[in-house]
This record gives sequence, C-alpha cells and structure tokens, in this order.
Amino acid sequence: MGKITEAIKIKMMETIKTITLPIKGMSCSSCSRAVERQIENLDGLIKKEVDFATDSGEFTYDVNKLSYHTLIEKINEGHYKVDLEGFESSENSNKTIPPCPTCGLIGQLVPNTVFRSILLPQKFNETDFDDDFIICMTPSCPTAYYSIDKDQIIDLSELKRELWFKDGSKRKIICYCNNVDTDQIEKAYTDFGLEQWDDVMGHYRKKIIEKCEVLNPTGLCCKSTFDQFETEMQKNIADQ
Repeated sequence: MGKITEAIKIKMMETIKTITLPIKGMSCSSCSRAVERQIENLDGLIKKEVDFATDSGEFTYDVNKLSYHTLIEKINEGHYKVDLEGFESSENSNKTIPPCPTCGLIGQLVPNTVFRSILLPQKFNETDFDDDFIICMTPSCPTAYYSIDKDQIIDLSELKRELWFKDGSKRKIICYCNNVDTDQIEKAYTDFGLEQWDDVMGHYRKKIIEKCEVLNPTGLCCKSTFDQFETEMQKNIADQ
C-alpha cells in the first residue's frame, strides 16, 4: 500500500509544473493583483505569485488540466502582457491601434473593465462592449474613447468622471481609485510634509483602494503620474 501511495505521489509530481513568466507593464502591487485576478478561475491553476518588483510571476499548474499556452493567453487578455520572445501573443496584444478619428493622434488601448466603469449608465444600451476601446490622450481633443474600428466615439460629456489630462477638466484627479486630485496632493505636502503615494492616500482615505485596472481611465497604475507631479510640484514650490 505504501508503494502505491508513493507511486501516486510521484505521478502527481510529474503532472504538476511551475513556470516563471516575465510580465511587462506592472508598476505596483495593484498591478500584480490585477494579473492574479485575471487568471484566478483557470481550472488546473494551483498557485500564483505575481511580483511587480521583478516584472514576473510564478505559476504552479496541473498539466493535465491547463497548458502554459492557455495560462499565457489568459494573462494577455488583461492589461498586462507576458513578455515572452517568440510566443504567439493573444489577438488583443497584436492589434494595431488606429489614430483618434477626431484629432488624428494614436491613443492607448484600455481594458473594457475601465470603459464600463467610467461610462454613463444611460449610454450602456447604445454601446457595443464587444468592441475594443482606445482612450484619446490628446488634451485638446473632445473625444474620450473610440472603438478600434472607429465606429463608436465617446465624447467627454458621456463619462461619469472627468479625464484629468483633458483641457477644461475642473478637477485634476491623479488617483481615481482613491479620488485624490492635484490640489489634495499639494496640500498634503505643504501642510503635513507628506510626499509618498502611500502616505498621501492614507491621509485622505481610511482604506486605500488599488483597482487601477477598473477605476483609472487608462487602466494603468497612477503611481508614476503621482511621482512626476510630486517632483514638479516640489520644484515649483522651491523656486517660489
């Protein structure tokens, strides 16, 4: 009986594999969790550990239930992609981004989770969410998002929240997850000496939220934007 049990264990070990995959685009712990959430329901996935600091993830899976190709394709359905040379990327990662039909400049592909969260509910029935959407990053352009085939154009007035980088926006929100804008960031620095992202968000929120892939209009983490603003703001204050 012991030999049979040991044989079963050996057989199980043969079917359980662990791989490490390089993942590009992550910049914070929220990004790591976004990747983990993307694959959490995969049948055969035993363990997942994604680390933005190393730009990689370690995945343990049962080869009888899950292939590494399927794992990579599922990750690539999200906003962060497996950076694997020679790998045939998912359809989304290979799509050519067309220019904005209004301003003519190329925008940035966003996850549909983002697009759904920021669009006014009354626009849902008029919108085909099976399309891929692109955010227009041109400050002077009135277009917020457009579909990859350019059949659907979403105006700034059709959003629940302003895009901070667009001309005319009343609030320059840097962290959409915690609803913190540039004025609040500057006040946290000048009044309380706070300059790190965690400290500033913790000053305004009892519980810090990190769901960039849903709440940030670009689908990206705001920390690099925060750091850039913080640096420029401190320089301007010092020059006064």
